[in-house]
Amino acid sequence: MSVAAVLAALFWSHWQPYRSTTPEKLAGQWHAWLLENFNAGRSSQGVLAWGAGVLLPALALACVSGALGHSILGWAYGVLVLYFCLGFREASFHAASIARALRDGDLPRARHKLESWRPGAAPVEDANAVACITVEEILKASLSTLLGILFWYFLFGVAGAVVYRLALLCRDLWHGEAEFGRFALRAAHFLDWLPVRVAAFSFAIVGNFQDALESWRGQAQAWGDENQGILLAAGAGALGVRLGGRLAVMGGELLRPTLGTEEPAGPESIEGGVALALRAAMLWLALATLLWLGGL
Repeated sequence: MSVAAVLAALFWSHWQPYRSTTPEKLAGQWHAWLLENFNAGRSSQGVLAWGAGVLLPALALACVSGALGHSILGWAYGVLVLYFCLGFREASFHAASIARALRDGDLPRARHKLESWRPGAAPVEDANAVACITVEEILKASLSTLLGILFWYFLFGVAGAVVYRLALLCRDLWHGEAEFGRFALRAAHFLDWLPVRVAAFSFAIVGNFQDALESWRGQAQAWGDENQGILLAAGAGALGVRLGGRLAVMGGELLRPTLGTEEPAGPESIEGGVALALRAAMLWLALATLLWLGGL
């Protein structure tokens, strides 16, 4: 684990974010091939496919990292792997575009950008609903494309970051397969369990501490997904905004548990969500640096 490698990868991804990369395409093709050739409707086949789709590539990359050791090549290799695992800069770019459209009063453009970024998001109609869904998506992206990657990298190096990234890709691709995708869903939930709670506590530290903890304790359990509920409740409390609740969507209303405070979300909440995630990441890096200095 190298704090300098994390910083280099973060700066690289900030100045030159990727949108579609060869490694990610290859991983997607490999997972699609596993789904097509291993899926016969049994959960045991999903376990084998998950091992081939996640553990084998992670082991191969970890072996290369081990062979390079602590040399400059090993450091550069770690930066490269992290660069292709991290993806929060792209998420923040989409969120900023939506915030700008809302500030300009261009609701159709904001909705179009949200639908382009998150095709599966609820088809919301008004500006508040667009802002609310965007804040929720940026908080979820902060875990899957930034904090979760860093958490497992700090624990297990390159192998940890790759396992987490590939596990989420498997979950997203295989979630519609009831038996075959069951293990992928459970594995992703397990890999998210501890990072979610560390991220939520970090949100409280770098945001509104009291509201974040109160929202976490009192509201997270009402959300359908435990991990998402904790992340969104703590994030909403830390930002001092209301997420979930009653949203206007095409053809009616979307009713969900209310998270956070009573303040409605707006363009500034979207920018605040991006800043909250980055502050949490900087907090982790500062702690990692202190631990490294203490070990000298």
